[in-house]
Amino acid sequence: MTPQDDIKEKIQDLLEHMGIPCTIAIEDRSGQLVYNIKSDDSRILIGQYGGHLKSLQHIARLLVRRSMPDGEQAPEFYLDVEDYRRNRDEFLQALAGQAADRVRQTQQRLVLKPMGSSDRRVIHTVLAQSPDLITESIGEEPERRIVIKLKK
Repeated sequence: MTPQDDIKEKIQDLLEHMGIPCTIAIEDRSGQLVYNIKSDDSRILIGQYGGHLKSLQHIARLLVRRSMPDGEQAPEFYLDVEDYRRNRDEFLQALAGQAADRVRQTQQRLVLKPMGSSDRRVIHTVLAQSPDLITESIGEEPERRIVIKLKK
């Protein structure tokens, strides 16, 4: 059994213990190992704004780390449910592009709505490639948000 199949089995066992029947596809998304879960209970697995998915991923990573032999490091992997994370990332990338255009047009900073750390990371990563813009996170959780502005 490959390490990828072993991780898949642990995720399936976890979901089975939760009473959630599913199938899991192993995908390579731009060099990232993703386990995409398909289930009739996908809304439960995703939760509001992906909150349950983040928790499920945390638990799955803990289970995999605990099963590793001493000295071995668990491979990095992500969970997705019915392509929720992929679709969310695409939405955030489009949002970042629109926000960047607006900042360039108005020549004024733009403050985005509060979002979680993984969503903010997507925005920061996309806009880091723009030589004329800088981004920063301000505020405290759960009201932490991104400010986008022109470089001086």
